[in-house]
Amino acid sequence: MTQVHASISRRRFVQSTAATIALPLFLPRHVLGDDSNASANEKIRVGAIGCGKQMGGLLPASLRSPEIQVVAVCDVDTTRREAAKKRVDDTYGNTVCAAYVDFREIMARDDIDAVVCATPDHWHAGIILAAAAGGKDMYVEKPLTNTLREAKLVMDAVKESGIILQTGSQQRSEDNFRYACELVQNGRLGKITQVMVSVGGPPRPCNLPGEEMERGLDWDRWLGPAPMREYSSVLSPRGVHNHFPSWRNFCEYGGGGMTDWGAHHFDIAQWGLGMDQSGPVEIIGPENPSATSGV
Repeated sequence: MTQVHASISRRRFVQSTAATIALPLFLPRHVLGDDSNASANEKIRVGAIGCGKQMGGLLPASLRSPEIQVVAVCDVDTTRREAAKKRVDDTYGNTVCAAYVDFREIMARDDIDAVVCATPDHWHAGIILAAAAGGKDMYVEKPLTNTLREAKLVMDAVKESGIILQTGSQQRSEDNFRYACELVQNGRLGKITQVMVSVGGPPRPCNLPGEEMERGLDWDRWLGPAPMREYSSVLSPRGVHNHFPSWRNFCEYGGGGMTDWGAHHFDIAQWGLGMDQSGPVEIIGPENPSATSGV
């Protein structure tokens, strides 16, 4: 079995995000004074899970890294899965990359060191727990989980397993956000007494009408831990698409604006205030019981 943590130069996720697209960074050899090219058996062998819009940025960036070899892709949609495999094969000039419908097949492979996950949010916790059980370092898109209970389970599993887990937050790597936070931390704006953050509305129950589904999508696997329901193209558009699907607006799959944009904007507020290691002291809901937003 590959010793995932045997060499920090080959096997470790950096605790930061990459410029512009929240790419998980692996520590390059040249950072440690080694400018040699990694041989095939020294590269970090990666599996990509969830080959939709967001993976459209993560996968090419991974393929450009001389430290990484993408050896497997996984998606419940046949067209997306095959398109991701073709992209890997075309880049490497071979057909070695495996394509799976079930992410557990990636976790079961001893030769895979790490995974990159860009699935809908309701799958994050389960896939992180599987990665921890399989000893695989992991990059997962924000938000980490949909619920506090899931987050506690994930944190405990990661700590016990010793894997390295990174959650993507691309704004941490963007110059304008960094500059703004530096202004605040250096006192250029004076004493900060209040920060207003707007993140959009909360999620709502999913009542989308059911649709007839074309062959090629494992809908049951897409739903996974979510309640059973009929297929909707709003939740999972078929094939390769260039937009972010609206599953994030429904509480069965995501947290609405609170977790979709809140994971970014609340984070930047904490960063600017120098309060990364803290959390909310009190959360006060809107006074109007019929309100759909406002915290």
